Amino acid sequence: MSFSSFRYLLREGLRNIWQNRFMSVASIGVLVSCLLLTGGSYLIFENINHIFSWVNRQNIAVAFAREDCTDEQLQVLTDKIKGITNVCGVEFISREQAFEKYKDAIPEALREELEGENNPYLDTFIIEFSDLSKFEDSIYQIKQIPEIESMVYDANIAKSLAKVRSIVLIASGWVIALLLFVSLFIIANTIKLTVYNRRLEISIMKSVGATDAFIRVPFIIEGMVLGIISGLLSYGLVYLLYSRLYGMFGIGFMGGLLDFSSVWHVILSGFLGIGMLTGIAGSAISVGRYLNVEGGISGVI
Repeated sequence: MSFSSFRYLLREGLRNIWQNRFMSVASIGVLVSCLLLTGGSYLIFENINHIFSWVNRQNIAVAFAREDCTDEQLQVLTDKIKGITNVCGVEFISREQAFEKYKDAIPEALREELEGENNPYLDTFIIEFSDLSKFEDSIYQIKQIPEIESMVYDANIAKSLAKVRSIVLIASGWVIALLLFVSLFIIANTIKLTVYNRRLEISIMKSVGATDAFIRVPFIIEGMVLGIISGLLSYGLVYLLYSRLYGMFGIGFMGGLLDFSSVWHVILSGFLGIGMLTGIAGSAISVGRYLNVEGGISGVI
């Protein structure tokens, strides 16, 4: 295809948008709405992931070392716990530190008696995990370490959080898939109306030898441009709305909202990609169907 032919087809695609500007605006409006809902679903899922990461750090296990462990053995024990794949953090609290921390809860008459060798506390490890779905397996590995006396943890919380996260992931996926289907349907019907309005011109072009590919390109360009405009508008609206929400709730309960700077590139590329692909696919489906069924001059006589 020559440059002059491509320039002509590009001009025709842009002319289609202007000539059908009311339908184009309606298509952009609907596609923007779908993209906003899709982006909102993605941001909700990412914020839930952010909250789960925060909760992961709160859902800890406490391991107690054997009373007869030496300082060298405690250091080796620390390294063993850190070496478990799912462990992301280990805090060591010695017997003496534990006594100082909780001595106010001990009756004053007993404090002096329990100091030193009579200290009832054990050397303690506070352990954080990176993935709650592997919580039980990690607990089992820690329990197998000979220097561990006992552990305290709540496996039910870990199971519940892992299950909720899985449900949210599946629900978000279905919502996004449904919205993409709706967007594709809207773009396809918009292009279909454009094709119908130009059916005589298309039939004449086919009668004088224009190929189907030559006829399709302007409509595909039209759909792609509509998708790009919709993607940029959607990104701008999402940025403004989320910035306001972040200003209100950015730092607060359960870790606050996710910072937009960590997902902006995913949102922008996703909106542009989805917009373009939806526009191209919708155009290709509508034009292809028309050319296959009513593409000849007989379709309009």
